[in-house]
Amino acid sequence: MASILYPVFTLCHLVLFSWAFLLYQQSHKLGLVVLLVIITAIFYDNLIVSIGRWIGEGKALLWLSHPRFVGHVLLTPLSVVAAYSLCRQAGLEWALNPIALRVIWFITIGLIALEIVTYYKEFKPTPVWTKSTLRYTNSAYKCLPIASILTTIVVGVLGETIWLQLSYPWLFVSSTIMFIGGAIPQKVAGPLFCSGVEVILIAGFCITAAQILG
Repeated sequence: MASILYPVFTLCHLVLFSWAFLLYQQSHKLGLVVLLVIITAIFYDNLIVSIGRWIGEGKALLWLSHPRFVGHVLLTPLSVVAAYSLCRQAGLEWALNPIALRVIWFITIGLIALEIVTYYKEFKPTPVWTKSTLRYTNSAYKCLPIASILTTIVVGVLGETIWLQLSYPWLFVSSTIMFIGGAIPQKVAGPLFCSGVEVILIAGFCITAAQILG
C-alpha cells in the first residue's frame, strides 16, 4: 500500500505546486513563494521515499536524504509565514500592523531554532524499511515533534482568524487535521498517515489562497 500511496502523494504535491504557482502568477505575493518552497520540500521528501527501495541502502540514498532532513527542520516552521501572508493578503487589519510581521518572524525563527536543537541534538541516520518503502531517519530522535506541533497550532490559529472574518474555513480545517495526524505517535499511525495529512494541509493553503484572490 505504501509503495503505491507515496507516489500518489508525490503526484498530489506536484499538482498543488502547479496550482500555487498559477496563484503566484496572478498575485506575485511573497507568501505564495514561501508556500512554493514548502511544497517543493514536501514533494522531494515523498519522491525520495517513493524511490528509496530501488536505490537501496547506502551512501546514495543517504546523500539524497539529507535535503529531506534539512527541509523538515528549516522549512516546516515557514508554514507560519505562509499562513500569516494569507492573512495580510486578505487585508485583515491586525495582519497589516508592522508589529504583527515582527512577531510572526520571531515565532518562526524560534520554531526553527527549536527544530535544530531537538532534531540535530544527536543525529544518527538509519535506514528503515516501512511497509515496502525504504528511507533514512534520525534514529536518535525520540522526543515528540514539539516544533512541528506548535507550528501547526499557530497555522491553525491564523486559519481560524481567516475563517471568522472571511468565512473561509479550509486552512483552519486542514491544519486541525494535520494537528491530529501529527499528534498521533508514528508507532501508532505510521509515517504514511502523516504524509497523507500533509497533502490535506497544503491543499488547505491552496484553497484558501484561491478564495482570497477571488
